[in-house]
Order: sequence, then C-alpha cells, then structure tokens
Amino acid sequence: MLGDAEIQALDDHLGHERNPFVLVLVDGDGYLFKEHLMREGTEGGTKAAQLLNDSIKELLSDQLGSQADQCRIMVRIYSNILGLSKALARAGLVGNEARSLSPFASSFTRSQDLFDYVDAGDKKEGADYKIREMFRLFADNNQCKHIFFAGCHDAGYLSLLTPYRGKADRITLIKAASFHPEYDKLDLPVKEISAVFTSTSTSPPVGGNNVIPATRPICRHFQKGICRFGKDCTKLHIMPNQQFPKSLYDTPTQPVSFTIKPREQGYYARFLPRVNSKSQEFIAINKDGERIDTYCPMPSQEEWEVYYQRAKRHKLCNKHHLGGECGNLSCEFDHSPIEPACLTVLMYIMRQHICLRGASCRSIKCYLGHLCQKDTCKGAKPCKFNRQGHTLSLQVAQWVMPIEHEEESPSSEGFSETNSMMDPNNTFAFLMRDVI
Repeated sequence: MLGDAEIQALDDHLGHERNPFVLVLVDGDGYLFKEHLMREGTEGGTKAAQLLNDSIKELLSDQLGSQADQCRIMVRIYSNILGLSKALARAGLVGNEARSLSPFASSFTRSQDLFDYVDAGDKKEGADYKIREMFRLFADNNQCKHIFFAGCHDAGYLSLLTPYRGKADRITLIKAASFHPEYDKLDLPVKEISAVFTSTSTSPPVGGNNVIPATRPICRHFQKGICRFGKDCTKLHIMPNQQFPKSLYDTPTQPVSFTIKPREQGYYARFLPRVNSKSQEFIAINKDGERIDTYCPMPSQEEWEVYYQRAKRHKLCNKHHLGGECGNLSCEFDHSPIEPACLTVLMYIMRQHICLRGASCRSIKCYLGHLCQKDTCKGAKPCKFNRQGHTLSLQVAQWVMPIEHEEESPSSEGFSETNSMMDPNNTFAFLMRDVI
C-alpha cells in the first residue's frame, strides 16, 4: 500500500504530464512578420497565426517525436505596438493611422486559443522585461516541454539563456532577419520559420550599411510614437532593441531607394505564367502567398500605332475592356469592341500602375500591376514598384480562388479609365509610343 508521500509524489508526476505544452516567445520589436501578412491587416493576422501554428507543429515533430501530438502551443509576442506602427507606416507596410498594427495583432490573438500578441507599452525595455519573466516562469516547468525563443537579434537576452547552454531538449532558437553571432556559442538548435518571419533585411539605400549608423542620438520620443518633429527631427528614428535598415525610416513623402540585384534580360519572359484559361479564373501565388502577374511584354511599334489611332477617336474604358464590366450607366468612355492590339497596349499601360493592395490582392478583376516586369530594372526612379515588387519569387506554388471585395477595391479606385484621374491626356501612352 502506498504511503502519503508516495501518493503525493505520484500525483505530482501525473500533474506534470497533464496538459503538456510548448512555449513560443517572440520579441515583436525585432522579429517582423512577412510583409504580405502585415499589409493584409486583420486577414493577415489570422493567416500569420495559422502559419506559425503549422510551422511550430513541424518543428515539434522533429523535437518531441510521438509526444508532439499531445502538446498544445502557447505563443506570446511582445512589442511596442504604437512605436512599431509608426516605423512600419514609414515603410508603407501598414496605414498611417495611430496603432495601425493593432488590427493585425488583435486578429492574431483571436485566431488561436493560446496565442497572444501583447502590447508591452512604450517603455524602452517593456518587451524585454515581459519576455524575461515569461522565460523564467516556464524554463523549468515540467508541463512546458520546450521553448522556442525568438529574440536572438538582441544580445541582451544572452545572460538569460546562458544557464541553459547545450540544453537542446529544452530550448530552440528562432532565427530571423537579424541574428547576433554570440547565440551560436550557446550550443542550442537554431531554426528559421521563413513562412512567417522576415528572414532577410530590407536593403539600405545605395552606399548605405545594413543598419542606421549611430552617428546621432536616438529619439526616445519616436520610440514612444510621439515625436512631434517627424522627418525634421535631428535624432535617429529607430525602434528599441532593433537595428532597422535605413530605408525603413526614409520620409514617407519621398520614394524609398534601395539596391537590388536586377534580373537578367528575358527573366520575366521565362518565369511568369502566361494568360490562359486558368489565369482567367484563378490567381497565381508563390510560396509566400504573394500574387504573381501574368507575363505582359512591351507592345510592338505596330500595336502602339493601332492603339494611338483608336484612342485619338474615343478614349477607352479600362473597367469595361480589362475588368470585364463597367457598371457606370453614364460612362463617357468607349465600350465598343476593340482590336487585339489595342487590348494588348491597354493591358501594358495599366500594369505600369501599382495596385494599392500589392501582392496580397486576390481580385480577378484587378488589371493593375503587382510586380515590376522590366528586365534589368534596379528599382530606381522612375520605377514606382517597391522592393517586394522587384524581388518576390516568380515560381507559382498554387492557383487560388479570387476574392472580390464588396467595398470599392483600392486596386481600381482612381484608375477607372485610362484617360481620367490617372492620365487625363493619355500622356503615358503617347510617351511610350515615342520611346519604342
């Protein structure tokens, strides 16, 4: 018969085996989600949660084997949402309103039972403090079977992890865009979750370094989201615990400059999908969920001439000829049938204009550009496409069902007709005709 002490010990043991879980700790000020996820706001937060859940499950099966199926996944992301929203807005990844990252964060939290995206406030070490205490709480907890630590951009966490050097059965480090080399000395497994977190830093302007040079003092007001001087501030605008690329803090009123390796001549012709029956019903996306346009080459001189002569007589309606329907009963633009050459030129013209939804657009009616198709383009002026539009993978991962939005789509707003708000005198078409 078991004694009281033995019964208590057995009860404790069973308690430790009950409700096992793994903890994912993320410093959200240093680990940015994929651009296309953040751009999608609420929908992106839901997708990010699902992708992170699936990715951790894959890592768990390698780490815990048969135990993996029994473990729940707890995620805690801590960041200064106000300050981070400001920084991301300057990069064009979220809106300019205050706390514009909040819809993404709230959606992320609602999507999974044990997922929380927590605003750690605007104190300099707010996220650090929360992450340290959460780690200490669960590092030696028997119900917590493993910790995935995503804070390796900041050497300040080294003292927290050093006592667990070599304990690969307890801790896995998550690598993202910035990874401090000292973490390699901890003899812990290092993994990437490339489907969720940005794994490469945005390139700085020409001649710049990978991070903002610390030649000026850091603006603490900016980190709290309350700098009243904006672009005229004499101090550095960077987030705490993160070395953001300089391009992230360029003034939003100026185009962001960046250096990219241009794709060679004929690259787009080889890799972009062609217009066919499938492309007329589905949207091509890559492994990161980014939209891939069909190939749209420069029209020939003859095609430009046909278009030019037709447009001189009566300006064409983009919505009707490219979107499939106009819906404006009093539309003043031409709805009559057009020559294939005119359609080719019209499509090319509109693809030079950027869809405001970017690579997250899923509208089959959208005829604007979601990526740059100019061979050897380096992303410099006059090209208006951002870095994502020059570097996204062109390998089609799947064809997905289109999604049309009930509200006026930003991909068509302001671009209803070739010769309206966008280009009142058809200048773009005539200039292009002159240079080919």
